[in-house]
Amino acid sequence: MRHTLTLATACINTTPLDIDGNLSLMREAIAEAKAQQADLLLMPELSLTGYGCEDMFFAADWLEGVPEDLLTLSRSVPAQMLVAVGFPLLISGGQLYNAVALLASNRILGVVCKQHLARNGIHYEPRWFTPWPAGQVVQLTLAGQRVPVGDLVFDVQGVRLGFEICEDSWVAARPGRKLYERQVDVILNPSASHFALGKQQARRHFVLEGSRACGAVYAYTNLLGCEAGRAVYDGDAMIASNGELVLATDRLSFAPWQVHSACVDLAVNRAQRLLSSQAMQPACDDADGIHQVEFAWAPERHLQPLSQACQVAVEDAHEVACRAVALGLWDWQRKTYTGGYALSLSGGADSALCGALVYFAQVQALLSLGEAAYAATLARGRIQLPARAAGQSQLDWLHQAVMPQVLCTVYQGSDFSGSVTRSAAAGLAAAVGAAHYDWSISELVAGYLKLINDLTPDDPLNWQRDDLALQNIQARVRAPGVWLLANRYNKLLIATSNLSEASVGYCTMDGDTSGVLSPIGGISKSRVLEINRYILEQGIPLQDGQALGLDRLRLPAMEAIVHQAPTAELRPVEQTDEGDLMPFVVLDTIRRISQTRHVTPKGVLQILLRTPSMQAHGVGQLAAWIERYYGLYCRNQWKRERIAVSFHIESDSADPKTYRRFPVLSSQLKRELVQMRAFADSLAGER
Repeated sequence: MRHTLTLATACINTTPLDIDGNLSLMREAIAEAKAQQADLLLMPELSLTGYGCEDMFFAADWLEGVPEDLLTLSRSVPAQMLVAVGFPLLISGGQLYNAVALLASNRILGVVCKQHLARNGIHYEPRWFTPWPAGQVVQLTLAGQRVPVGDLVFDVQGVRLGFEICEDSWVAARPGRKLYERQVDVILNPSASHFALGKQQARRHFVLEGSRACGAVYAYTNLLGCEAGRAVYDGDAMIASNGELVLATDRLSFAPWQVHSACVDLAVNRAQRLLSSQAMQPACDDADGIHQVEFAWAPERHLQPLSQACQVAVEDAHEVACRAVALGLWDWQRKTYTGGYALSLSGGADSALCGALVYFAQVQALLSLGEAAYAATLARGRIQLPARAAGQSQLDWLHQAVMPQVLCTVYQGSDFSGSVTRSAAAGLAAAVGAAHYDWSISELVAGYLKLINDLTPDDPLNWQRDDLALQNIQARVRAPGVWLLANRYNKLLIATSNLSEASVGYCTMDGDTSGVLSPIGGISKSRVLEINRYILEQGIPLQDGQALGLDRLRLPAMEAIVHQAPTAELRPVEQTDEGDLMPFVVLDTIRRISQTRHVTPKGVLQILLRTPSMQAHGVGQLAAWIERYYGLYCRNQWKRERIAVSFHIESDSADPKTYRRFPVLSSQLKRELVQMRAFADSLAGER
């Protein structure tokens, strides 16, 4: 019986519907796995077609050709290697299954289907897929081959392989229990698990527990990159053996794929199963879903050292948030074949972070891909880069020759703009190498005011009555000019709304929300402020930064940003964002509780009153802020329906298309807010 196995994981930056492109990346990953002498290669969930195909999963005529693509890929599988590939399986009855195929050279050995479909957060798998019933196996003809399909375990010369597909491992009744009973040696988990802060710890837990409790090697691999435009996948890959991690990869790579391998000890896991073997089944025929595979492993390499237990550092939330957004920005740029970004740079916290992360994306892409591949990618967006001059460092070349072509910024001052923000914007633009412009919108605003005042000469606009209208016209007239720049130079226009302000509609539709992409739309304002200070004081760590002689990317120009109180600069009197709303820490706490705990306003207040950092504000003030939050939240759902695409970064999101649905027209929670206020008033006697 075989005692060791070399397992490889492939994290692939797929593109939905681009089967040819995905196949090309898969072939490269297979070749690399062969070079690493892998016996088995695991690829991510639905990696053949891409995970985010949305309602194209209803296109039966498109899906019918997928098995042929699987067979085509199998021709690239070397002899004595197995490859597991995620794909959508359409059967003749009309059901569609989220499946994974086990491939050998020129053969589809069998297909396992997902039993538990993700339907929370940003996932809507039950819209397209049918869950496979546990214990059921059928025979289907795929690409001319008779193939077993369903709840399978593969017995390959005495090595038993089983699958949990992404959500299968997140549920209480995970299939791993039945795999343990069927004496599985290796559990393979192909996943498409979107990035969110803090999520990696949960993944690591079920990988380790899957290995320990099931007495098996557990291999996990995830998609990589901003696949379909909103979710960023972190390319996380782990292998655990005997309850310990023996492989944990760097996440959020800018490479198109990553392959990593580990040599694992099957015998030590079998010994672990002996300690609790009473629940196992002795059965080993097809009736129990155990499929005997005709396949010969490569000879066991007895002198190959086993992979040892590894330690994984606790992630820095600011670092991975920056990396996730930067990777998303890079993928948007290259997948849309555009020449970078245009940004209205106000000198405030939000636009400054957007500009800094565009720069970080370019630095990291250059480091990860190398100069030639990086330049070739930019050329597809109509950016032709000059050759690097003799003696010119790569960083100087990027800053002086590349960034002015990748990022154009403009400061659009009004009558109420101050010298602090103008100087801060210019300083940051210079620090990141952007092509920077500075113009005034005062004449445009005056022109619109004249149009209205000429209509009502006896009743001119005034700040006492028309405060909101006079603020909004300033924000809106800024949009056409920067759109013109973006269109002229083949740029994607960045919208600068953050998660906190988007959640309450503290933004001007067709003004600061105007754009193709809102890169920080998934980051709370309180975190935006923290990240800016982090970039100033610590810098974002770089992968492979030795090539530039840097370990971190710091921006001293952020000092002029972090020392300001956030302000829209739209009123003739002093104005701050927190003065208009509430402290951002409070707003973000209310938002997070409301959207992740799914409670009413009264429930939010009850949780706040038990939160030490909130108690000092007092019941009355907390209740007033809750009323303020929900009043804005309910009234401005229409804004969230129109907000630019953003990346999912925090545990929650303001995007109603992928996270939290809320009616555009509603009661505005009037009854629930009255109940909350009555509860707050009832507590007066307890104080």
